[in-house]
This record gives sequence, structure tokens and C-alpha cells, in this order.
Amino acid sequence: MRYADRVTLHKTVGSGYNPETGKNEVQVDTGVILPCNTSPLSLERVKTIFGSINKEVASVRLQRPFKGNPDKAMIGGNRYNVLRHVRHRSESVFYLEEVSVWS
Repeated sequence: MRYADRVTLHKTVGSGYNPETGKNEVQVDTGVILPCNTSPLSLERVKTIFGSINKEVASVRLQRPFKGNPDKAMIGGNRYNVLRHVRHRSESVFYLEEVSVWS
């Protein structure tokens, strides 16, 4: 398995008003950049795991177990919310839902 992609895992610090955009925005930490393997989930699998086919979910595999609890991720400039973090003995798997704005 190739770990050619890069994922940045973030944790939410808080939310606040941004005077430049005039909206309340989520503030995140600087994040951790890690090599990963990304692959989209099929609609059948998304329905089985999450019960809805309206979500576009990607799975991200890391080479080593990740001990933190991130709730946001970024891959190639796209923003994702972490739906589930599965910790295995030798690796970590994240299920990410793509969003346009972090909430």
C-alpha cells in the first residue's frame, strides 16, 4: 500500500467572529501533517456504516497508530470533518466527510 498522499489533522480550538468575512468561523490548531493512503468509500458501504447515502466519505489510512483526537482534516486543500477514528494496533483509519466550511 502506498502512502503517497498527505493529510493534515486538526483539533478545534474554538469559534469566533471574523471581521474580515463577517461570519462566525471555527478556529483550529496548526495541525499535524502525516503521510496517508486515501480512498473513497462506495455508496453501499457508506449506507451500511453510516446509514445515509447523502454523504461523500473517504477513508484515510495512516502507517502508524495516531493517539490524538482530531475532529477536522485537510487533504490537498479540501476540508473534511472526521466522522470516525478507528485505532488498530499497527495503524489508524479515519473516515472523513468532505465539507465546504468547517462547522
